[in-house]
Parts: sequence; C-alpha cells; structure tokens
Amino acid sequence: MTSENWDAYWRNAESAAAHKDGGPQDEVLEEFWSGLFERVLPQLQGDSLHLDIACGNGAVPRFALAARERLSLTGQLEVCGIDDSFAALHEMRRRDPAILAISGSASQLPVNDGSAALITSQFGVEYAGKEAFKDMPRALRHGGVMAMVLHLQNGGIYQECHANLLAIEAFRDTHLLENFEQLYREVILNKANQNEKQKIQEIDRMFAGSVKAAEEILQRWGKGVASETLLRIYRDVGHMYGRLSAYDADELFQWVEVMLGDLASYAGRMSSMLNAALDEAEFQDLVDDLLQFGMQPALKDQLRFGNQNQASAWVLVAEKRVA
Repeated sequence: MTSENWDAYWRNAESAAAHKDGGPQDEVLEEFWSGLFERVLPQLQGDSLHLDIACGNGAVPRFALAARERLSLTGQLEVCGIDDSFAALHEMRRRDPAILAISGSASQLPVNDGSAALITSQFGVEYAGKEAFKDMPRALRHGGVMAMVLHLQNGGIYQECHANLLAIEAFRDTHLLENFEQLYREVILNKANQNEKQKIQEIDRMFAGSVKAAEEILQRWGKGVASETLLRIYRDVGHMYGRLSAYDADELFQWVEVMLGDLASYAGRMSSMLNAALDEAEFQDLVDDLLQFGMQPALKDQLRFGNQNQASAWVLVAEKRVA
C-alpha cells in the first residue's frame, strides 16, 4: 500500500518531491550534494555509473549533472534513477531526459555486482528496510562511494509528518466530505420537501458540526498543515455549499471520492515516513552492518534545517574498501 500512496503522489503533483520544493531544507540539501559531487566526481576513473535509489523526481541526479557541468569533467558518467513508481520516473525524465530511468526495488537493485561507482539516496532507501542497505554494497564497485540522506526519528521533518498525520486523521473523523455528500443527495437529488423538514434539519446539523470541527482542526494545526490540503477541501466544500444546485451529481460524487482518496493516500505517506525514520541506535546498527560489507564510513552526521537549525536528517557517506 505504501508504494501505491507514493505513486499517487507523483501522478498528481508535477512539482512533487520527497522534500518540499522551495522549503528551507532545499538550500541545505543542495549544498550537501553539490559539495559531495564536487569532491567525488573528479576521483572517478574512466566511464562510471551513478545510481540514485528511490530517486523520486530526480533531485539528486540533477545535482550530480550540474556539478559535472561546473567541473567540465571528461569521461562518461551514466546517471540513473531507480524507483518502483513509474509516475516518479516519468516526472524525472520530464524534468531532465539526460537521466536514465530504471524501474526496480531498492531492496533488489536491478544491476550487476560491482557495477556502480557512486550510489546515492535522499529520503528513499530507508523505506525499503534493511535489505536495501545490504544490496547497495553489492552493487558498488571497489573504491566506490555510497552517500545517503535518511529520515531522522524525532527530527524536524519527523515532527512535521507526525503533525500532518494527526491533523489528517482528525479531519477524516469529522466526516465533512461524507456529510456534505449526504446533504447534496437529500436537498438536490431527493428534492426533500417540507414533509421531510425534520430530516433535512438533522442532516444540516450534522454537516454544520463537521464544518465546526474542521475549523477547529485548522485553528489547532494551522492552515498550512498537510501542504494546505485540509484548507483546500474546507474552502471547496464551503464554496459548493453556497450553490449546490449548480453542480452535476456525478461530478460532485467523483470529487468527494477523489478527496477521500487523497486524504487516505496522504496519511499513508506520512505513516510510511514515520515508520522509515531511524533513531540513533538504528543508525549506528546500519553503520555497523555496512562495515561487515566492506564499507568504510567517511561521514556520519545530521543535517539541520530551518530558522531553528533543527536536526532533521541523518547523513552517511561511506567508501567500499579496495580488495
């Protein structure tokens, strides 16, 4: 179900990313990746393969290509993004056709042993679990470099995802969309008359209660919570309520169904983010496991985002020892 939630995300958002486009973390992430590529790319010998795991829309591969252009390097660098979402791969290729797209799982990379000189992942490989971390060293050649930005449990992004999930779950519990649909059915389709006045009043009270509860949620978590998804639904319902008779029944019912699906998908993505985040002990276990696969850590740190300089992600860079 997690992959379906993310595939829906990429299908419905041309500017989607595993982080917020234009958010305060973008500058930090670009600085990290640009600095890494400017150090690593000149060291690659001959034709090389760069794999970005769970690539999403290709943010990291684009940083690599930009760094390569700035450095004016010779030799062939084949930059590939791997993701199990066709929608994500399509979006990556739309943004930059120079990036090759490979459909596949992070836990079983569709490449030969020792074929990659560079493997990266930004908020992606951790979703696939421990098996993915084991397969990355297999695909890396001796002397190759692995670099990952991973979700940090209880970090800034984690806390934002948790707030989004709580707000979405509370919003779904208001049954605003369901009660709005029922109100439309009775008032417009069934053309309730005065003999059914009591029934209409009861439905209207339920709808009014849903509206009030939705307003309280937006006040508590802020209008921008869940990327303003809740605010948009609340405003759209209010607009349509004022002119119910202007809407076609099939279109209105389809809209309600889509919005319910969007809420469920958004909640699923938030849950998967929270479940994928690593605490300090899990991060150290990952480092220890990689040592067993011949990886030598070169950087173990945290990235900090925002005005409060809050730790939000793990950073791990490691090199595969030459046999």
